[in-house]
Amino acid sequence: MPYKRLWKIPSKKVAPPNERCLQILFTPQQDQKVANATFLMSTLAPHTGQTGVHTHPVDEIIYVITGRGEGEEEGQTFELVPGTIIYAPAGVKHNCKNYSDESMQMYCVYVPALPDEVVRNLLADAVVRVPERG
Repeated sequence: MPYKRLWKIPSKKVAPPNERCLQILFTPQQDQKVANATFLMSTLAPHTGQTGVHTHPVDEIIYVITGRGEGEEEGQTFELVPGTIIYAPAGVKHNCKNYSDESMQMYCVYVPALPDEVVRNLLADAVVRVPERG
């Protein structure tokens, strides 16, 4: 069974105004045991972090772990708090914004897996974070 330590996974910082970091947790491009989905952690900066309005070529399921803010899907807004689960079908415009004093961590699952080109772009600019734990 594949496992990883989150604080050891390379991170890609996204430029403002979408202040956030992305970490690819599991993807078929990195692990043959993960065949049908991509797992990613998105961390939005306090107060101003957001994903920006975007779509995906595959379905996305988002689980909010920390932080508080606002979600938007096809023009409808809703509150984001820890424990919120969002389903964004392929092609549907959506955005998540963090208004809290803490980072907003969101666990994202893409089904089927993200295309190779998307994963390559994320990995190309990723840098290793300084470990917070041993």
